Amino acid sequence: MTAVSSRCRAAVAPGPLEPDAGSATVELAAAIPLLVAVTLAMVGVLALARDHVLAQGAAREGAREAAIGGDAARASAAVRAALPRGRPARVTVAAAGPDRVRVSVELPVRLPFGVHPPAVGATAVAAREPGPPPTPVPP
Repeated sequence: MTAVSSRCRAAVAPGPLEPDAGSATVELAAAIPLLVAVTLAMVGVLALARDHVLAQGAAREGAREAAIGGDAARASAAVRAALPRGRPARVTVAAAGPDRVRVSVELPVRLPFGVHPPAVGATAVAAREPGPPPTPVPP
């Protein structure tokens, strides 16, 4: 008879729910917005890094062009050629001494959801090459 009564007791009513039943679902639901926010922040940091590398490369190209005897217009054109097509940039070409030239490039950063952080900038300085400037090659 003891075997029958223990079976009946187990089948009649389940015990009370454990205190942490369902907590994994609640924790996951709370963690998903945090994971989305961290992912978007990482995308923003990558966009900042990409634009900084673009600005550095463009400033170097402009300084190289200005160093070989090109004027400010040719240096600015070299900067714009080093950037992706249609990308706005502020370019400054100035003398950094009697035999040096400085090119600064400032790019506005494009982030998702219309966030506007300050622009990313880079500066390159190059020594002027002696002699006459090279003749431009027609395209």
